[in-house]
Amino acid sequence: MAEHYYLISSLPMLSLDKGLPFSYAEFMDICRDHLGKAEYAELESAVLEASGNPRSPLMRKWKAYLEKVASVLKAQRSKKLGWNGGDVVPVGNDPVLSERIQRAVDVMNPLEGEKEILAVYFDFLQSNSSLSPFSMDNLLLYALKLQILERLGSFDQEKGRKEFRRLFSDLQKDFVTKEG
Repeated sequence: MAEHYYLISSLPMLSLDKGLPFSYAEFMDICRDHLGKAEYAELESAVLEASGNPRSPLMRKWKAYLEKVASVLKAQRSKKLGWNGGDVVPVGNDPVLSERIQRAVDVMNPLEGEKEILAVYFDFLQSNSSLSPFSMDNLLLYALKLQILERLGSFDQEKGRKEFRRLFSDLQKDFVTKEG
């Protein structure tokens, strides 16, 4: 596996509590100039909603983790709603993950819950940093972390409030129309 000393050493550190240094699109433009076609195609496969059958062992691990989080999230939401259906997935043997997801489900503000889930993903990616800091795996991790930070940065409370009001108003209009 190729090492990318210059490219990776030129990238700023990423942290949940700091702003986005540049967009994911800008990152991909930078990488396009430094990677071969096959490596760039592999980097494009590093997405938050992993699907299909990833070739990279790291991306397979990421996909499995996404599925695990989704299962725990489904179980916690079902539990909160009092559902006891056969489709409830057992929480499993990861008490730390279960506790963090429980916090995300229990929080009254859905935005805070979403932020907690994104933090769970970010922490998983941090914990999987390669022993070889200039490897392709670390570029894949960087791409995923950058996408998380970009998603976090997209949350705008005022825009959300306006959208809620619009949806609620539309619902009221529908209700009045059906009543009358």
